[in-house]
Amino acid sequence: MNPRPLSFRLAPVLVLLFLLGPSVRAQTPRVTPLELTGAKPARESLPTLRFLKGNADFLRTRFELFTPSGRVQGSSARPVDPRFLSYRGLLADIAAAKDSVAASAEARERQAIFASVADLAVLERELDQMERVLAAQQTRLGSLHADFAGRQRTELAVLLTGGALSGRVDSVVVTLEDGTGAVTGLDDTRRRSLKVGGMVEAFRGLVEPREQVIEVRFIGEGWSQVASGFVRIAPTRDRLTFVKLDLSQAAPARGMASVSAGTWRSDAPSPARTTADADQARP
Repeated sequence: MNPRPLSFRLAPVLVLLFLLGPSVRAQTPRVTPLELTGAKPARESLPTLRFLKGNADFLRTRFELFTPSGRVQGSSARPVDPRFLSYRGLLADIAAAKDSVAASAEARERQAIFASVADLAVLERELDQMERVLAAQQTRLGSLHADFAGRQRTELAVLLTGGALSGRVDSVVVTLEDGTGAVTGLDDTRRRSLKVGGMVEAFRGLVEPREQVIEVRFIGEGWSQVASGFVRIAPTRDRLTFVKLDLSQAAPARGMASVSAGTWRSDAPSPARTTADADQARP
């Protein structure tokens, strides 16, 4: 079977390059041409081998000098160099110099010890001063701890008012951001009181004096399937903050959005703090 001509085999490649356009042809790497010959190129002998072959006789005569001849040549005694005799004295001088260096080093070490003792005294005084500073700082931290952790009485009260338009609220669940909260049940007496203008306290407790969100959920007929509602508040430090939830327009079909909310605060110090301060002042 005769192989296809070279031009016939290259035709599909040329057509593909023409169809892909100049962008593909531009990405083709630059090729460096090589020379193609019909005979194997001769390899030049190494220069080192040519040098060894050209100087073989000379190298052979040099190697013969290393061959032992077995003959012993006699020699007469020569005088000792005076410098060799002075080496012992040089060694003695070196030993003496080492002793003087050791003495100097010992003196420096004693001086360093005395300086270290003086430094230790200074360091001890500095440590005493730092201890006094730390004691004063601990006193200040204790005062701050008492202000922010001990006597801090930021409170929140969640109140209910009004009767729901539809459904029946059996209990109210109030949950703070930290997961704590309270569940308050509503019986018929409380529900009738809400309808005539009364109020029910659903939550009362200490909270952090910062902006936060509380979760409110109603449980009861028609309200158990309603999603929770969320209220954003900003309690004032050391004050009692009130949040009122008005149920007068509340209906399960409208969800928690039908509950109106309001807030206010008491400008007087927290009653809980007043009681705590009075108990602390007693002997």
